[in-house]
Amino acid sequence: MAAKAQPFDYPIFLNLTARLVVIVGAGAVGRRKLAGLLQSGAQVKLIDPCLVGQPGQETGVERLAREFQSGDLAGAALVFACTNRCEVNRAVADEARRRGILCCCAEQPEQADFALPAVLRRGPLAVAVSTGGGSPALAGLLRDQLAERLPENWGLGVEIIAAVRRKWLTEKLSSQYTQQVLRKFWEDQLLPTLAQGNAEAVDQLLRETFGETFSLAQLQIHLPEGKQ
Repeated sequence: MAAKAQPFDYPIFLNLTARLVVIVGAGAVGRRKLAGLLQSGAQVKLIDPCLVGQPGQETGVERLAREFQSGDLAGAALVFACTNRCEVNRAVADEARRRGILCCCAEQPEQADFALPAVLRRGPLAVAVSTGGGSPALAGLLRDQLAERLPENWGLGVEIIAAVRRKWLTEKLSSQYTQQVLRKFWEDQLLPTLAQGNAEAVDQLLRETFGETFSLAQLQIHLPEGKQ
């Protein structure tokens, strides 16, 4: 009988807008998590005795300058245990598990329900790199290598494609919108045209591919300064 394959982690992008996330530990690791969570629109509860006398200026953050206590995770969507004390991280993970909340333990992956990947962003485009928790440093290195291959204008390209899709779905147009059409439009036409920074050429390409009602103005897309 063949050996059962080792299961892989399940990749997912979460919408955390206005949802509560608890971070226990406000050291370097915890603060990195805080920055990313605030960018995602989450409401964050940050717990650490070291916060005494350290008023924060971030909106959307509740600071508790004390040790973690039972009940601190009530209502949370996610939990991050980021202290340098194994017993505290374990207590956080245990309570999260009792409450059915997913928990990330930065220093003790065996206690964790999930791990964060290294993320490369180009506007709305996000590329996540994970080594299954085996080597976060390598994941960061691979992300940086990918960054050299993905120009900034890919983010703008994704915005245009998304706007085309919204218009096509909303107005129920008869123009073709298939994977084959998108692949040719993206790889062979849109990216080289964006690299030239010519808005008129982008408009012409949109009309030729999807119809006369398509243009940057109609899609409410604006090329950045210097890209007109």
